[in-house]
Amino acid sequence: MPQSSRDNQGFRPVRTFASFFRLNGSASNQIDPEGLRRVATVTTWLHWFAAAFLLFQLVYRPGFGLETRIQYALVFSLLLAFNGYIHYRLATHKTMSWRWVLALVSAFVALVSVSLTIGGGFSNYFLHLLYYPALAGYAVVFTSFRLTMAWVTVVSVLYLTISLIVGEGINTETMDEKSLLARIVVMYLVAASVNLVSSFERNRWKAAVEREAALQQERIELSRSLHDTAAQSAYMIGLGIDAIRQIAGDSNEELNVRLEAAARMSRIAIWQLRHPIDMGRIFDGRDLATTLDSHVATFTSVTSVPAKLTQNGVEPPLPTDTRTKLFSIAHNALTNAFRHAEASAVQVGLDFGPDELRLSVSDDGVGLPDDYEERGHGFANMRGYVERLGGRLIVEPRGPDGGASVTCVMPLDGGAKEG
Repeated sequence: MPQSSRDNQGFRPVRTFASFFRLNGSASNQIDPEGLRRVATVTTWLHWFAAAFLLFQLVYRPGFGLETRIQYALVFSLLLAFNGYIHYRLATHKTMSWRWVLALVSAFVALVSVSLTIGGGFSNYFLHLLYYPALAGYAVVFTSFRLTMAWVTVVSVLYLTISLIVGEGINTETMDEKSLLARIVVMYLVAASVNLVSSFERNRWKAAVEREAALQQERIELSRSLHDTAAQSAYMIGLGIDAIRQIAGDSNEELNVRLEAAARMSRIAIWQLRHPIDMGRIFDGRDLATTLDSHVATFTSVTSVPAKLTQNGVEPPLPTDTRTKLFSIAHNALTNAFRHAEASAVQVGLDFGPDELRLSVSDDGVGLPDDYEERGHGFANMRGYVERLGGRLIVEPRGPDGGASVTCVMPLDGGAKEG
């Protein structure tokens, strides 16, 4: 079963809850993937801090019997196990979507509620404070103010129920009801304040993304305009050079060499102009594999060098920035294969594993020159893209069977997948 289907089934109660409150479409995360990963990391470390605090309370002058201590130890173990698993996913660069953050926060709320039940309900003097960071985490992840307030309402009703029926309940003579009301009001204030600040930061990020998309669209339109003029001119020049070569025949070898070099330069110019044009499909919502497949076909058409894309695995939902960088890496590798390799065939591989993505471009040519790193900015640009993606670039200038290969390997973590 695909991962998305499992996630949808696992979080069906969330959608039902949102539908009940007429909040459909408001539950999806709208912060950038790197920001979501930071939220998960900070939340996990806060839970470790809370676990250390609970352990201190458990062993230092506990003030309760062995049975209660065993119950607290069980809850404490569950917190350690779940938080440890989330920390493991973060450390090993596994997927961290908004659903995992929701599960982390919800599990913490459940454990705090169980601990309050064990600890006597309202009479416990500190456990209710642990609701506040959980509510703050929820308010950061979700955009809808109404959904955040609905979540606070659920937590406050849960706390109110525990306070009324567990232990000694509420003592009106000592005005416990006023303290209970104040605690619940603070829940709303914490969640509302955090949601307001996170919404402001989220809007700034979305505005930056929209500006970048607008600039990219302008570049694409400019490239299309250039393609209609410069590329057409380069194509006509190439046809003219081919005609001159046929007229010259084999009478002048030096002339033929120079004409061949001029023809290759015209094809390179046409190919380079295709980069921003074909990449525009990514901004139109196309996935990486579809965009690269079309670009590889264009490579064959422009350069007359047969090229083929092979895909293994199912492409996950990748952020636009990730797809554009991977596309540029493939384009630069194809350019090097045409300019330096003298290849008769090029193979592009796109492999999607459970934890990493592997993009490779291999040819059957003569290999890369010794000074390939210093020739132009192609490899420097590729290394820069790979570093920003948190991956590594593997270059084999001359393979054991001839030819060269350029491979990009990057982790499929929370920064590489859309949550």
